[in-house]
Parts: sequence; structure tokens; C-alpha cells
Amino acid sequence: MAKKNQDELLKEMMKRPIPKKKVSIVHLQMVREKRTLYGMKRFTTPSDAVEVVRPLLDMADREMVLVLSLNNRLQPQAVEIAAVGGINHCNVDIPNLFKHALLNNALSIVCFHNHPSGDPEPSREDKMLTRKIMEAGNILGISLIDHIIVGEYEFFSFREHNLLNGEPNQCA
Repeated sequence: MAKKNQDELLKEMMKRPIPKKKVSIVHLQMVREKRTLYGMKRFTTPSDAVEVVRPLLDMADREMVLVLSLNNRLQPQAVEIAAVGGINHCNVDIPNLFKHALLNNALSIVCFHNHPSGDPEPSREDKMLTRKIMEAGNILGISLIDHIIVGEYEFFSFREHNLLNGEPNQCA
């Protein structure tokens, strides 16, 4: 009985005119701002990757999160500043972080962020962020190769410290 009433209700709704509604037409376009020569080899160590982004982070007076998109050969395609925060905190919008990778047809990413204090030791929030990035990347099919925190003289690689191996409590 309820099924018949729903069908009748649906038919009645279809007979009534629907008010006109404007729908946005969207066009996405990548704009290359600048190119820089980094060399032709793949990254083999986190240190190699840090050298590519260090010039962007060295002048920062607040926390910044960068995303480096990589192709299927793990060669850099593009780098983007995904978030800018304060002195000791940066809110990262995960969908926005992956937008860059999706638009570049990346199969993997490396995330970087700086600690203006100079100490690259990850905080609890850094570990939670890494976990969220890994989970979102798994859903999208874009793997997180590493999350590197850059300090003044040192860096911390989640990969080098075996914190990207999928263990639920490793990055929490």
C-alpha cells in the first residue's frame, strides 16, 4: 500500500513544472606559473626531495604545507603550496591538498611542511594529519610516498622512521 502511494506521489510530482534553477558550468584549468630545473633523476632519498623544496620553505616565517606531485616513474611534475598557517600550526584541507595531485594526473605525492621553530620532530597533530592524508590517498588511488617535516638544519621523514607502513596506530 505504501509503495503505491509513493508511486502516485512521484507521478504527481513529475506532472508539476519544476521552477527554473541556474546550474553552474565549471571549467578547470592548470596554469603553470613558473618552471625550474631540478635535474632528470628520480628521488632516491628524502634528502633529495628536501633539496627541491627547501628554497620555498627557507624564507617562510610561518608553517606551510607543500605537495609535490609525482608521475608513475616517481619524477616530480609540479609543486604547490597547499596551506599556509601560523607560527606553530597549519590547518590543512585534505580535499584541497589532493586537488593539485588530481589535476596533475599524479599517481603519488610527497607532502612537506616546515617547522619555523627549527625542530623537525613531528607533533601528535602532524602524525594525525599524515594518517588522514594516507587514508584519503588510498581512497583516491594516489599513494603518499613520504611526509617530510623540514626544520632549520634537519628534516624528519615519516618513511625513514617507518611510519607509513599502514599500521593503524603508527601515525596516530
